[in-house]
Amino acid sequence: MDVQYFGEHLLPGIIGRTGLILAFFTSILSALFYFLASSEGRFGTQNWQRLARWAYLAHGVGIVVSSAALFYVLLNRYYEYRYVWVNIENNLELGYQIAAFWAGQEGSLLFWILCQLVFGWILIRVAKTWESPVMAIFSLSQVLMISMLLGWRLGGLQIGLDPFLLLRQSPTFAGEELFQNPHYISFLVDGNGLNPLLRNFWMLSHPPVLFIGFSAILIPFAYAVAALWKKRYHEWIKPALPWTLAGVLFLGAGLMLGGVWAYESLTFGGFWAWDPIENASLVPWLVLIASLHCMLISQKAKNTYFPTFLLTILSFILVIYSTFLTRSGLMAETSVHSFGDDGKTWHILTYILAFLILGITALVFRYRQLPPREKEVPFTREFWLFIGALVLVLSAFQIIFTTSIPVYNVLFGLNMAPPIDVVTFYNTWQLPFGIAIALLIGFTHFIKWGKNDFKKFLGSVGFSLILALVGTILIFALYGIRLPAYVLFVFASLFALFSSIDLLLRFRNQYATNGATITHLGVGMFLLAIMLTFSKKEVISENTSGYHLGEGFPAHENLLLIRDEILPMGEYYVTYKGKTKEGVRYFYQIDFLQKNDDGEFFKAFSSFPAIQINEQMGNVYEPHTNVFPLRDVFTYVTFAELPVEGELPPDETLLAQAEVSINDTLHIRNNHLVLKNLEVPGGVKDAFNARIVAHIEITSVLGQKFEAKPVFELRNGQIFTEVAEVRDLDLRLKFSGLSEQPRTIRLEVIEVRPEFIIIKTTIFPFINLLWLSSIVIMVGVALAWRHRWKKDRQKAAQD
Repeated sequence: MDVQYFGEHLLPGIIGRTGLILAFFTSILSALFYFLASSEGRFGTQNWQRLARWAYLAHGVGIVVSSAALFYVLLNRYYEYRYVWVNIENNLELGYQIAAFWAGQEGSLLFWILCQLVFGWILIRVAKTWESPVMAIFSLSQVLMISMLLGWRLGGLQIGLDPFLLLRQSPTFAGEELFQNPHYISFLVDGNGLNPLLRNFWMLSHPPVLFIGFSAILIPFAYAVAALWKKRYHEWIKPALPWTLAGVLFLGAGLMLGGVWAYESLTFGGFWAWDPIENASLVPWLVLIASLHCMLISQKAKNTYFPTFLLTILSFILVIYSTFLTRSGLMAETSVHSFGDDGKTWHILTYILAFLILGITALVFRYRQLPPREKEVPFTREFWLFIGALVLVLSAFQIIFTTSIPVYNVLFGLNMAPPIDVVTFYNTWQLPFGIAIALLIGFTHFIKWGKNDFKKFLGSVGFSLILALVGTILIFALYGIRLPAYVLFVFASLFALFSSIDLLLRFRNQYATNGATITHLGVGMFLLAIMLTFSKKEVISENTSGYHLGEGFPAHENLLLIRDEILPMGEYYVTYKGKTKEGVRYFYQIDFLQKNDDGEFFKAFSSFPAIQINEQMGNVYEPHTNVFPLRDVFTYVTFAELPVEGELPPDETLLAQAEVSINDTLHIRNNHLVLKNLEVPGGVKDAFNARIVAHIEITSVLGQKFEAKPVFELRNGQIFTEVAEVRDLDLRLKFSGLSEQPRTIRLEVIEVRPEFIIIKTTIFPFINLLWLSSIVIMVGVALAWRHRWKKDRQKAAQD
């Protein structure tokens, strides 16, 4: 007999699941009706299009209702739902409760679908003659994505994972004895909670912006396939360009926000660790930028169609591939961003193969009909833009080839090992690509479309080359960058930077608001900042304490700090002042000191790295960054002993607990403790109020004498004690109570080891230039998007 459960909030789940089912079937209808509306020679295309719009509207209602239902169960902490229990807990702040919507597999997919839905609504309003073929492809993507959330089981086949699955229905928990209790809800008093790594301000912005970027990239793909389908090989580029720029903007902003998150919250010491999941998001961005440049060539020169179509198609395929790497579980051992495998692996592979076959088949089938490319003229802008796109693609290929090693191992039964030092590996490979991109930016600024005069070109580019050379010499001499490859990288970066500035100043009326030039200026700054920052990144926390730290804490990177002691560290002196607890975090105050002309210490600044306590998922060590105009001082705790509730602090050990009478002697580690006297200041007032001071004399092994006065006090019948410390002997004496024997007390002797922490501190010079350059890049892309969108709207208004 089935158990009759009480207290479950089933209605929101039913509504949410109904919304998904509605969205799934109406997306199928929308795709079908748009396909019929796009078919040549078919009567009633306007009617089919009208039906498709209504189907897409109903599809949108289903998605919005389902999203609202998921938000509702999350904000109300209905722990009977698996997704809520996994991602929510009682003390989670409202912002992180909202962020839990996209923190897990199912919620992030639903948010992605929601973003695509909004873009689809915009397309219906602006796509005009492209609406039916583009929205047919677009709706098909929605079909495949929503199917990942259905949670249907057909025989032995699991289709998707239901975000409204009850905890008791989950295969992981279904056998738990708890769920045999009809009132199990009363025992679900708290949830598992959000991963502590995700409890960061940037969690509120990085994933949503990234998913908006993923959604925007679908639109150029849909235009490209629609153009091949309808044989409109040139017309599609103009309406697709603003969407391509939107994809570059949002995906690029998402990557930048992820870099800030990593820098501020993780302890690897940098903004980019070449993590496999980071790489998987970077690669489609690089390919999309290559596609953008090929679009510009095709639009201007009316050639290069094949690579334009190919790269536009691959950019979205790589987006799906990135989510495959994230959600398949293949990267669980090599990436901190990876989800576990919830059974979506083959589902996402189906999505990849379906859209890859769709795009590539259309391209192959139409290949012979594409306008042929005329004879190459090397000294033209279109030629070098294409070379730049090729460099970006080669860079992306190197990244994705190495990142996919775990995939090769699973698919082909190989045993290839990923690189051990991934940062050095990728930096070494990507260095030549960075040099090539910077040089191409610098030169192509002064190369026009079509034929060019070489002498005029040299006259235009010469000033930027001279400035770049002078700047490189100064950095070589004053900053100390000496490796030939690094010097060339600096020169190329400066050349890209100065050529962009030259262009903006010399032709400011033409280029002052030109998004491309401002973006290139930001790229030059960014590449220069990478070299200035990470070639001179310096770990200053060499261990000067005299204590051996063990193999897990290399002495050239870790410094042991005993509380209140002052030790030298780089150009500073540092002292650990203690810790405070705020919520689930312990904050450690580390003062950075300097000396004045009189040799006296003064505090330059304080750093407050933290440890976030999480018993279920493990503690998280959170760095603290002191930001200065020309550098950051980045500090985090690599080790600290944390107190356990109900136990003595980790730096205290109970040595003795005994009853001691007047003139009795305790022998504690070669020290002799004698109770000399008991004093009652003011006398005993009544049985409920008294203050008793024990006078204890301590003689150390070296003959030193110390006096301690622990106190036992009754106040209105409540017991209070005052502990006496003997710091020179690292002892703490506690008068814990009176014995039944006259003139006898209960005494506890506690050894106090000095409180200490181990820290690591890194100097990042010119890191703020890197953040500034990232903003400049995004501003440039935004201006380029605004220019394209405004131009298209003006043209549409005229038509």
